[in-house]
Amino acid sequence: AVWALGNIAGDSPKCRDLVLNQGAMQPLLAQLNPSAKVTMLRNATWTLSNYCRGKPQPAFEQVKPALPVLAQLVTSSDEDVLTDALWALSYLSDGTNDRIQAVIEVQVCKRLVELLVHPTAAVLIPALRTVGNIVTGNDVQTQIIINCGALGCLLQLLTNYNKKSIKKESCWTISNITAGNKEQIQAVIESGIIPPLVGLLSTAEFDIKKEAAWAISNATSGGTSQQIRFLASCNCIKPLCDLLTCSDPRIVSVAMEGLENILKVGEADKQLQGPNAFN
Repeated sequence: AVWALGNIAGDSPKCRDLVLNQGAMQPLLAQLNPSAKVTMLRNATWTLSNYCRGKPQPAFEQVKPALPVLAQLVTSSDEDVLTDALWALSYLSDGTNDRIQAVIEVQVCKRLVELLVHPTAAVLIPALRTVGNIVTGNDVQTQIIINCGALGCLLQLLTNYNKKSIKKESCWTISNITAGNKEQIQAVIESGIIPPLVGLLSTAEFDIKKEAAWAISNATSGGTSQQIRFLASCNCIKPLCDLLTCSDPRIVSVAMEGLENILKVGEADKQLQGPNAFN
């Protein structure tokens, strides 16, 4: 029955809503108890992820009761259970700050950050997506992820992983952190992320360069003059200039904004102390 419901819910958002409207969430959650056999846990977690998946999203009130159960499931040592539970959390955290807050309140952030360095990519990727979703929230929500040690993990992902999708998603996550306040930009700088980020901005595939450009440009928008000088000292100017000839007008605009913010600081410095490296 669990498998059948998962198959029906996975067919389309319309079928998923039909299943949820028949009250299928609570009986499923009842199966996900500590004494359940691992085969049942795997099937039920997969079905639960199908209940949460799809656009348009299910009504949040219908899927919110799954959150405390998912918080338990992400402590599992079984990779199948872990992977499906993390994908469910990634679907539930995708959206408004209220949704993000509901995910934070079941105390999963520390575990999500731990899973950013999981040896299996199938586990790591939905953990990274969920962390990335949470940092699209407000500064307080983003700070919770920073406090859990995410920046050190993101640095490892930038430098140790060759998988394109992981590098791209890591840069996207960092770009949402550098869109935060000055203290959060400083935390990114102090973590050592900027030099490898600039390296990707210079040499990576275009999909990764785009996200790296957002990360640098956001930091120049919200950063202090000192922080912007640091970015310039990491040689971000040339790779931003190189993006001005790309075919994506949005990225041209992002690169131009970053360069303009750097030049403003250079101009102000010139007024104060004469010419320097970036004016």
